[in-house]
Amino acid sequence: MNVFKKCLMLCAVVSLSLMGCSSDSDGDSGNAKGSITLSGEETSVVGTSLTVGNILEGAYQTGTTKSVTLTHKSIDIEDGEINPTTASLVNSFIIVTAQFDDEDNAAATKAISMIIIKNGEEYRFVCASDYNGGSDELDCGSGFNVDQENNQVTFDDTTVENTETGKVLTLNGVVTW
Repeated sequence: MNVFKKCLMLCAVVSLSLMGCSSDSDGDSGNAKGSITLSGEETSVVGTSLTVGNILEGAYQTGTTKSVTLTHKSIDIEDGEINPTTASLVNSFIIVTAQFDDEDNAAATKAISMIIIKNGEEYRFVCASDYNGGSDELDCGSGFNVDQENNQVTFDDTTVENTETGKVLTLNGVVTW
């Protein structure tokens, strides 16, 4: 299974976890800083910004250490696992990002799989840059960069596509940890 599909599966797994889990934590123990501005047709539904509260580096459910998962503050990360709160069932998000080099033998150089939960409804978005799997995945854009060495994810006119409607969101912002 290629990494892009693994990232997409992660969002599905996390989404199912959100539906069945709760926690007593208030989510204020964030370890990430940054906001992502959204533009595009669906901002009337999903909003115009996402403030990142937590981050998880590595292979949690993605199968690769090249991934970085960004979450809303209502989704705690404890002992390397995502622990959602009841609040995250209503309004939150999870963004799985990954960037690969030639040695990784991945199907794409960069990928994003994202779920935004707004008023209890899920909206799923994806993109893959230089995807060689014969699919028509939307390219993330050249301004998307995952730099684990410097603890930074950059979204500069990064594009993701809604998996159901095909509508495109554009992301801008920098997240650090």
